[in-house]
Amino acid sequence: MTQVAEGKCPRIDASGLPCITKINHMVNDLGKLLSIMEYIDETLFERRYGRIAQLMRLPIQASTIKVLMNFWDPSYRCFTFRNIDMTPTLEEYKRILDFPNNSHKIYLRRRFEDIASEVVNLLGLGKINQCRVADEGFKWKVIEARMKKNAKEDKLGDERYRLVAFTIFGLVLFPSEIGVISLEAANVFIEYEHDRINPSSAILGETMLSLNHCRTHGKGAMRCCIPILFLWIISHIETPRDIFNNFWWFDL
Repeated sequence: MTQVAEGKCPRIDASGLPCITKINHMVNDLGKLLSIMEYIDETLFERRYGRIAQLMRLPIQASTIKVLMNFWDPSYRCFTFRNIDMTPTLEEYKRILDFPNNSHKIYLRRRFEDIASEVVNLLGLGKINQCRVADEGFKWKVIEARMKKNAKEDKLGDERYRLVAFTIFGLVLFPSEIGVISLEAANVFIEYEHDRINPSSAILGETMLSLNHCRTHGKGAMRCCIPILFLWIISHIETPRDIFNNFWWFDL
């Protein structure tokens, strides 16, 4: 407050920002995604990829995110509630995701030239042109069909864990188009598979960018992990009613 009074820390004039109108939350149908979990041992999956599968079971209230966005200050990258500032931190995101072998390596995006072929080889998807959308991302339906085919032929090997993780990375952690896993998401996945680089910083960065874009323009697509943002805000809410019970976050 002293910095504000002295003019060292001027707050942005919220009246100059447009009203929040149409926000596309880019949330895939998590109910349908849950069907892929029947092909894996969830305990073993959690040892490899942390708690990312739990995010698919989180009931999202999209209206909460839209309301919350009105309090976002794009100049300071924080939510401002009168004289209280709050912002998601890297430590909180790491704790929610709980990736194993939590290293301090920073994610840096690699060149895209070899990502598509690398993903196809790693996941055993066959021909590249059959599983991609033009020259862009990967079709979720192809991944799903691959899982069902392998299960029917009793050929479910170790790659099924990678297939499930790849799906969650692309449709939950880094959503782009509905039903499409982007090359950006594939890039993060490959980095994790090769070097176990924790993607929490990339997820948080995408969240900040989405909040800034939508708040500045009053509309847009939230191309970030909505379940984590929703979980973060409700974990900071006090209420006399037990309305947030049964969330795994509060058992930690």
